[in-house]
Amino acid sequence: MNIKPKHSNLGEKVSELIRNGITLTDDVKHYIDSTFLTPSAEALSRILADPSDCEAETLCELIFYPDLQMQLKLEPALTKNAYNEADVESAVSYLMQQKQEIAVYFSDARGSLLLPLTDSVIRQLLARLKITQKPDPRLLAALSRVIPDESEILRIRVLLRNCRCQFSDSECTFLCTCIEKMYATSDFFADAFSFLLDFFEYTEPGQDIYDGLMQEKKALLKSIAQAEKNEKALEKNNVEVLMLQGVHILSIDIAHARKKIVLIDHICISIFGKTELFG
Repeated sequence: MNIKPKHSNLGEKVSELIRNGITLTDDVKHYIDSTFLTPSAEALSRILADPSDCEAETLCELIFYPDLQMQLKLEPALTKNAYNEADVESAVSYLMQQKQEIAVYFSDARGSLLLPLTDSVIRQLLARLKITQKPDPRLLAALSRVIPDESEILRIRVLLRNCRCQFSDSECTFLCTCIEKMYATSDFFADAFSFLLDFFEYTEPGQDIYDGLMQEKKALLKSIAQAEKNEKALEKNNVEVLMLQGVHILSIDIAHARKKIVLIDHICISIFGKTELFG
């Protein structure tokens, strides 16, 4: 049987991801329009080709930043193969040999442009796909044991692959418990699990998880109270006057903060059987 080397397979998979082009997300399009005054496709192509334009490299990075859909298409290959840095380096060489030009599409009537797939772009794309990052086997086992929907497993695998830190044993155990207790019973499992992944990125690994969640809830309540106080003050004075008075203007999304509080309560009741009320 003729089995292709892993790095060749990886290069081909990444090539397939971008062969049909990239459609600019709303966030990237907003950045382009606000920075370059709503350029046409031709004008954007000239900007990106200008080596003296300091914004061109940043813009190119944003254009080729992989979104969730791109990662989901690659995840089945990452599930079957454990790639290492040598595989990634070989995939870079494979993709450079293809000398591909990638179509970049505006979502409006401005059409599209072609961009060369350079060494720098390839390396940034592969780095952001987190190809060599391996989710904790205990979490993968919990996913396989509890979740029957393969597409949902792939989605969570991508979220785990994107995490910027390694989970402690207690955090990993807690996430496994969350999967086992909440997946089948909670309509808010997806939001709750995503919240926990973010939460564990900025908390101390050895901290008691329940206490940490309650501290986060207190901090959110405090931020909401301050933001609401600011809103009332802004009804009577402008920002400059308040700043001269030494008022700290806190800018938060109050609705988003309240949603986090609901998720914290839901998680704590589901896992610990309790929560706390403040204020």
